[in-house]
Amino acid sequence: MAARRCGDGGQHADRPRPRSVRGAAPHRGGHGRHRRTPGRGGAVMDESTALTPRQRDILDAIANGAPDGSPLELVIDLDGPLDPDRMRQAVEEAAATFDALRTALLPVPGFRTPRQVVGAEPLVAWTETDSETAMPLDPAAGRVFRAQLSRHGAESATLTLAVSPLVCDRGGLTRLVAAIADLYAGRTPAAGIGLARFAAWREELDASEDAAHGRAYWAGLGLEALTDPRLPGPAPVMPGAGTATRSIPPQTAAGLGSLGQPVDAVLQAAWWMLIARITGEDAFRGLWINDPRRDYDMLADGIGAFEDTLPLALSLSGDETIDRLLARVTSMMDAHRDAQEQRPDGVLSPGAAAFALTDPRETIDNGGLRWKPRGWPAPRPAGALTLEVTMAGGQPVGVTLHADPARFSVAAIEALADQYLAALASLPGHRAGRVADLPLLAERDRRCHAALAGHEPAAAPTIPALLSGLATSHPDAPALQDGTRRWTYCELDQLVGCLARHLHRDGVEPGRRVVLALPRSAELVIALHAVMRAGGAYVPVDPDWPEARRTAVIAAADPCRVLDAADLAALLAQPAPDAALPIVTAQDAAYVLFTSGSTGTPKGVVIEHGQLASYVAASGAALDLAACRRFALTSTVAADLGNTSLFGVLAAGGCLVVADEATMTDGAAFARFIADEAIDCVKIVPSHLAALIDTPAPVLPGTLILGGEPTARPLLQAIRAAAPRCRVFNHYGPTETTVGVMVHALPPESPLPDQLPLDRMLAGSRVLLLDPAGRPVPIGAVGELVIGGAQVARGYLGRPDDPAFRADPERDGGRLYRTGDLARLLPDGGLQLVGRADDQVKIRGFRVEPAEIVAAILALPGVAQAAVKVWGEGRLVGYAVPSAGAALDPAALREELRRRLPDAMVPAELLPLDRLPRLGNGKIDRAALPETARSTAEADEAAAPLETLIAGLFAGLLERDRVGLAENLFDLGGHSLLVIKLVSRLRKRLGVEVPPGIVFDHPTPAGLARALRAEETEPGQLDRAAA
Repeated sequence: MAARRCGDGGQHADRPRPRSVRGAAPHRGGHGRHRRTPGRGGAVMDESTALTPRQRDILDAIANGAPDGSPLELVIDLDGPLDPDRMRQAVEEAAATFDALRTALLPVPGFRTPRQVVGAEPLVAWTETDSETAMPLDPAAGRVFRAQLSRHGAESATLTLAVSPLVCDRGGLTRLVAAIADLYAGRTPAAGIGLARFAAWREELDASEDAAHGRAYWAGLGLEALTDPRLPGPAPVMPGAGTATRSIPPQTAAGLGSLGQPVDAVLQAAWWMLIARITGEDAFRGLWINDPRRDYDMLADGIGAFEDTLPLALSLSGDETIDRLLARVTSMMDAHRDAQEQRPDGVLSPGAAAFALTDPRETIDNGGLRWKPRGWPAPRPAGALTLEVTMAGGQPVGVTLHADPARFSVAAIEALADQYLAALASLPGHRAGRVADLPLLAERDRRCHAALAGHEPAAAPTIPALLSGLATSHPDAPALQDGTRRWTYCELDQLVGCLARHLHRDGVEPGRRVVLALPRSAELVIALHAVMRAGGAYVPVDPDWPEARRTAVIAAADPCRVLDAADLAALLAQPAPDAALPIVTAQDAAYVLFTSGSTGTPKGVVIEHGQLASYVAASGAALDLAACRRFALTSTVAADLGNTSLFGVLAAGGCLVVADEATMTDGAAFARFIADEAIDCVKIVPSHLAALIDTPAPVLPGTLILGGEPTARPLLQAIRAAAPRCRVFNHYGPTETTVGVMVHALPPESPLPDQLPLDRMLAGSRVLLLDPAGRPVPIGAVGELVIGGAQVARGYLGRPDDPAFRADPERDGGRLYRTGDLARLLPDGGLQLVGRADDQVKIRGFRVEPAEIVAAILALPGVAQAAVKVWGEGRLVGYAVPSAGAALDPAALREELRRRLPDAMVPAELLPLDRLPRLGNGKIDRAALPETARSTAEADEAAAPLETLIAGLFAGLLERDRVGLAENLFDLGGHSLLVIKLVSRLRKRLGVEVPPGIVFDHPTPAGLARALRAEETEPGQLDRAAA
């Protein structure tokens, strides 16, 4: 007997075909079979047979309460004059006709798992009103089928059928509806092989000589080495419907027949190509939900649990041609069909992606009724994502995408369905092309890309012009505050003008640079405005940087002047010279910021006045800064994170309030600062904010702008708990594109996502999300962010040909900057950052190039080789291999690094290694680099409660098993943000004030305990609180 092939078109008759079941007639007394005595309810039981692998999967699902074990249920609308008795008779005759509906699963002596036995009489649970409770199915009692008839009028009713998935699959349910309709009309239904014969045949095959070949086939696929594809997120904040349905245009379906392969293979190959492109993976595990009714004629009309789930070991190289891949998928499907009866157990996974074909859901006119099925069950098993293609007449007519609604939004499911149709339509024209080049973009994808361009910006004044204008229009309005010192806009403008004339007289003009070696203060604000008004570009150098770093940046900046606090005070004490100031143009440089460099040398980013003006105007509108009056300056000016407040305050006409270092290293002090100074806008790094609000009574401003690193749900929950009405913005952009180009507003009442996205472009800027070939990526896929528009920097100082900047081919005179940041295009619009295309990382909001750290380690005495790696949430670990004959002292080396690198770039730990692990190509095997030692100290059993508490807090914050009483917090990788958290937790536990400075002065558990006891008001007070 010939086997059927879906969409074969007669082209592949010479291929090996699946075995026919015709010769598998049941026999008694064979291997594993026995006679049964009369069973429950007086029914005479036939011989038992083993469960198939799929039935075993379902039995496990029932035991675990998983969705796969729930009954398959279908509602049929009945239109026309109904005879209820005739309908009940038809249902009962169906149960008598098809042995699957009379099957029980029973324990049998000598077998570890239940076996299936066919009863002589059907046990149909029949009800005729909605008020009656449907009897639960019980396969052990032979109750595997129920029906409920509900009448809604003279010629309107519904028939609800439910079957156990242990005895009937979706294909069987389709045939059951047709059989009941035939029986109701007085016709004999089509009847293929039954479940008992199918199970006996499967058991016989499993004991045959061929079974060993089938098992060897599955064992050789390497499935155990593969994982489910990492399907794109983020999870929806509001789960919705988990399906999307699309019709396949007839011209698309017709085109698939020209590809020289069976249509079912083409349909499945297109699905896996889409999954590979979206996930960025070329090897993963998939599932094929195969109905053998399509493979064996004898099963075509059968009702039973025939459908099975076949695991796939998928490998999809982007360089392979479409034709070659289609041929491989065809061969794979043929081989799987040949071995399907021996498929292994344990192939299911809740994160699986699957493919299934299904029959059309047709309306039946029979017996004077119109039977209209609705609510068809989804394919099973229910994994994360299943594509179901509906076939009619050997051609695909529609697709339904089923997804876990807790993992995929409605828009994400719809986007995937549209991309699949785009892939099908593209195949005929690209069969000789590479898999990686197959077009997948649908209309939704193109709309999402188009939305990544901000509208054209209006003309914006430069910062010097903006400040001068406010001094004229609002001379008495508060402009700047530092502690108790306050300046109006008129007073600030006068100081800036005075200093600018001094600087211009001394040679500061357009094209010249001035280094500002000043701490965060009002003086720094005045100085940078003065440099810009004089026509120069300011270069901020943080006084907390190590001397080596300051020296390197100053040398690279090649300034005409270095201005420190003493110079500034002396200039401001003198009368302003009578010197005319230049008119600053949009093309003049406003400032130069030095960032970590991949070559090991810091790079100076040159920002022009026009770019800064565009940012200030556009960010003010996008962040609604006009609603804020008092802006806090909370971070170093040597990085541009704080520029949102530093210059945005001018667009709002508000007051800039400088927060000192003590305020920004103490959660309680930060809360007092926000409250006492009535701050209503703060721009801050999420990890810094998380440390500051880890306090019993946090206080937050009305507007929070978060940037520099991703913001996750725990921080958002903490913000929502502390200040439910706080407006939260996510802000993104590299220094090379002037602070930021994208924002996302999180309204106070909105649900909290796992991670804040980005969905609004600033006016005048645009983002391209591109694959390695420079093409827009489809929704869900990861691409590199390339930024163009009005805020793209002039470039790097002294590096006019740096390849990170290039001409924009779509904008005359425009330029693009390759950020190296990776992001995923979201189906609702916008994008989500997911990492870096290179090794660059963010540590506490600072951009860090590992190559610069490696270069610094290699420059240490006695180091021959070096590497760095980030562990967990920003814990930087360095590795050093000693030179021949050298012995490395990690503590001394880290201390030397502190003198050369900013704090955020100093590894939390430096591990000496005999050699660096390497891959076959000679590159460092970063996955094999060892994690930092979890413990370096023995337990201090005799420690007092206070020392024990402090050591435990040290260990928890440092992610170590324990910390010794004499170990130094900073030698173990501690930093200022950990100090903020430590102080907050000590205050909460001990109930006393703990200033952050005491930790810096006494950084060991023993030393800190002694210092705290010295302040006790009552002896033993702290030990009692710590116990």
